[in-house]
Amino acid sequence: MFDMKIFFSSTNPNERIEQIDILRGFALFGVLVVNALGYNSSFFDFGGFYSAFTDSVNSSVYNFITNYAADKFIGLFSFLFGVGFSIMYLKNKHSEMHFAMFYLRRLLILMTFGIIHILFFWAGDILFTYSLIGIVLLLSRKLPSKLLLFISVFTYFFPIIYIALNVSYPVLPDALSSTSSITMPEVLNIYSNGTYLEVFKLRLHEYFSFRYINLIYYVPKIISLFLFGYLFHKHNFFEKANRSKNSYFVVSLVFLLLGIVLNTYTLVIANSIVDINTSPYSTTIYMLIFEITNVVLILSYILIILTLTKTKFFSSILNPLKYIGRMSLTNYLLYSIIFTTIMYSYGFGKFGSFEPWQLLIFSVLVFAIQIVLCKIWLQHFRFGPLEWLWRKLTYFKRQPNLTKKT
Repeated sequence: MFDMKIFFSSTNPNERIEQIDILRGFALFGVLVVNALGYNSSFFDFGGFYSAFTDSVNSSVYNFITNYAADKFIGLFSFLFGVGFSIMYLKNKHSEMHFAMFYLRRLLILMTFGIIHILFFWAGDILFTYSLIGIVLLLSRKLPSKLLLFISVFTYFFPIIYIALNVSYPVLPDALSSTSSITMPEVLNIYSNGTYLEVFKLRLHEYFSFRYINLIYYVPKIISLFLFGYLFHKHNFFEKANRSKNSYFVVSLVFLLLGIVLNTYTLVIANSIVDINTSPYSTTIYMLIFEITNVVLILSYILIILTLTKTKFFSSILNPLKYIGRMSLTNYLLYSIIFTTIMYSYGFGKFGSFEPWQLLIFSVLVFAIQIVLCKIWLQHFRFGPLEWLWRKLTYFKRQPNLTKKT
């Protein structure tokens, strides 16, 4: 029988790259802020629901989150998944076949977490999708880097190509809308007042209604960012950024400024290319600019965090994020437990009752409390509870002790 002890070892907490943990904690904060809007409203009419908040505070908060966090932080989180794969693969690549078996089992366990998340907590799960796309990453690991980079760029912008094709071939499934006729008032009523079974059925209906958006729009982008994260670590860009932090910081600021300009003038730029009021390709052009903006901002966030963590002042400020990052799976699922308990009828039934500014403040408070709790936990234990369980099921007998050695 294959002995995991011979071939593989888990990452010791003392060997972890703190910059990656800080980046992961930063990504999780953005994911929380964006998901908080989703916990309070259905994906069926997300924009329509929040467009009703027309006062300056709420509209500013909502626009800021959608412009600078939505898609950017889940993109950063996806990038870090690829980085994590690269670290694990390069550490254990001495046995390709056994590594593949090991990593497939790891993905299967992640898939189980995702299924539990969807069934019992929230339709906005990403773990199930990650587990499936992780297979693509695994199968691609030995391809030449130039080819992987091409695939990464192509898959990221594939949804734009598809949206353009959709103009000429309208029979194709829509990549940007759901396949459900359910109305927002129905969703509000069921999630806030329905029985547990009604909430359960609606959650599954909501998940499957977005199968085309997930498959056509999000899956290619996640594949792209998985591959990019893998290449970024494989070719030592973390070390390069650390060695030339001043140069990379300038680059990060250029990217950030460009992202701000693109966000601010998206419609103006799109209208300069086509007439957005009459052209059938207006959505294609708008989404192309939107995705370029996403790429630019994701790169700026990565480089800003990497370079700031190499300065004493900002390192002390950003350092607490590593506690969240080291327990990313536990914290990600804990978000859903906390917020769905507040929002859904089997908890406090507050679904749809919060304004954007309230959700932002609540997210910041939850995140701050999580930092404190994670720090306390990691003072006594080597891993987060779900991270430990993931390792236990992955490594079988070769499972590190949960409790810290004294």
